[in-house]
Amino acid sequence: MATPRLIRALALIFAATFCLSAPAYAYIDPNAGGMLFQLLAPLFAAAVGVWLFLRRWIADLVRRTWWRLTGRKEQ
Repeated sequence: MATPRLIRALALIFAATFCLSAPAYAYIDPNAGGMLFQLLAPLFAAAVGVWLFLRRWIADLVRRTWWRLTGRKEQ
């Protein structure tokens, strides 16, 4: 169990992390963002499609393996 002293030290470290951080002047160009989206959207759609297509096969494989490991009969 954490002591109050440890909790206080962790809170101080947590607060110092946010107080001492420098501002990030980050900017993404709209054209770069659009290109990134055009690249990642089809990859994400393909991954979801493969998952939806193979999910029953993967679930059956995991279930059969689990039954073999635990010694249960297949239902």
